[in-house]
Amino acid sequence: MEQIGAEQVILLVFIFIAVIGAILLAVFYLLNLQNLLKQIKHHNRLVEPANVWLMFIPLFNLIYPFILYPKICDSVKKEFEERNASKAGDYGRSIGIAMPILGLCGIIPVLGSLAGLANLVLFILFWVKMAGYKNELMQKGQINNSLLDSE
Repeated sequence: MEQIGAEQVILLVFIFIAVIGAILLAVFYLLNLQNLLKQIKHHNRLVEPANVWLMFIPLFNLIYPFILYPKICDSVKKEFEERNASKAGDYGRSIGIAMPILGLCGIIPVLGSLAGLANLVLFILFWVKMAGYKNELMQKGQINNSLLDSE
């Protein structure tokens, strides 16, 4: 039986840390999306908050973003419109559609590395945009609740 060298141990530890880091990143990302959906009134939601965790299902997570992200964005839009706080733009819908397209393009040789980099940039932009909407809805909800309490 061969012994494992120091380089191989270091490589295995690095891979283990990278996998754990990727899982934690996905958990925090999906938790942000779930919390955003929880800030949206039930009748404005096109998808339930718990459904974001379906993104952990292998292979299914290649197709589900095409369904999930537009529904999240449309839910946010409906909520802002109901609160008379609508904004210009598509509430991240175009980013939410481009991300899974770029993710699928990642399997194409040569183009894959460029698509992966673009996907990473859009992933960060989408996360920040959704976190901003979540925080804004939370603030507006607290303001509305405090106004109701003072009456």
